[in-house]
Amino acid sequence: MIPIVLVLMIFGFLVLGMPIAFCLGLSTFFAFLMIGKLPLMILAQQIYFGINVYPMLAIPFFLLAGAFMNAGGMTERIIAFFNALFGRFTGALAITNCAASMFFGGVSGMAIADVSSLGAILIPSMKKAGYPSDFSVAVTASSAICGPVIPPSVPMIIYGVVAKVSVLALFLAGAIPGIVLGLLLMLYSFLLSKKKNFPRERKHSFAEILMVTRRSFWALIMPIFLLVGIIVGFFTITELSAFAALYGFIIGVFVYRTVPIKDMLSIFWQVGVDTGVIMFLIGMTMVFAWFLAYLKIPQTITYFFMSITTNKILILVLINLVLLGAGLFLDSTPATLILVPVFLPLIIKLGINPIHFGVIMVFNLMLGLLTPPVCIALSLGALIAKIPLSQAIRASIPFFIIGIIILIFITYVPEMTLFLPNLVFK
Repeated sequence: MIPIVLVLMIFGFLVLGMPIAFCLGLSTFFAFLMIGKLPLMILAQQIYFGINVYPMLAIPFFLLAGAFMNAGGMTERIIAFFNALFGRFTGALAITNCAASMFFGGVSGMAIADVSSLGAILIPSMKKAGYPSDFSVAVTASSAICGPVIPPSVPMIIYGVVAKVSVLALFLAGAIPGIVLGLLLMLYSFLLSKKKNFPRERKHSFAEILMVTRRSFWALIMPIFLLVGIIVGFFTITELSAFAALYGFIIGVFVYRTVPIKDMLSIFWQVGVDTGVIMFLIGMTMVFAWFLAYLKIPQTITYFFMSITTNKILILVLINLVLLGAGLFLDSTPATLILVPVFLPLIIKLGINPIHFGVIMVFNLMLGLLTPPVCIALSLGALIAKIPLSQAIRASIPFFIIGIIILIFITYVPEMTLFLPNLVFK
């Protein structure tokens, strides 16, 4: 009875337009009162324990690194470098868009930050150069999902904390799928540009490429520093994020000198607000996840799936469908926090590596950024381009199909995700 009331209250609050954090928190509170035999202090304790986790410190640091990177002009330098590199090819700006997303995502770890930062520059530039507006939005939003898959990744930090697995191993597990996705998006953009005769930029001489590389050097090596730090085990996840923020601050303030000291307060303020929103959401979702465990809902779902079939391949198909469905309505953070406790007992019973499953989950939820009705990445891109969302959705279908193909490989070829973690951690 209580699980049914809990679900009905969540959907009722969602229909009323209440933010997801309040939906989960209030639903848990009222359902908890229905039990009547437990002290309310437990809810406060679970919220506190949910966010009082050391690796969670990495989230504000990565947000700060992305803010410094954007404010410090490093975004423009990365775009200029790839534009010089790929300018000779048809569809150069589309290819540049994909490559820059892979690099920018290797610092911020968030797809929405990628769309808002790179999209604000590249979408108007692509429209001005003669690219269709819907294609410009689709390639920007689709390539942005590489960011949370390629390390570092805020969604993987959250998954690692909830599932109690190594975040560094998760980072390494996402590297190959994220890079493969980015390269395939670049290839498709090039082939479509050839077919549609989209414009190319001018061919840059070797001297010009060298000059742009020199100007962009400190921005370009930032993701490399982070990746090497992960591989050699020089940093913990929190130290890595702090190093990224410090690096962005030094380059923006003292090397490029594009971040005035007077802007520091506004940067820290915005990062603080964003961190507060994320942590509040995590706290509410963690107490909700604890309540689900108390009601033994994860075990019930495990028995339900196992009663349908014990075939691992079919169960993974069902899990992928559930995750894709969740991505239609939920952002990656609440979806991860809600569904990890639900599915973790099942995947352990099936003998699936939790690191492998983490990449499956994050990749699924990132595809949700392209699917209606929420499709946050496409909505933001359409807002920048000033076009109807329906146009952007239609243009993104081929990119979404590419993502589904990669998802199938991630799901059924575990070596694609586990090769690097096994290599580094033996």
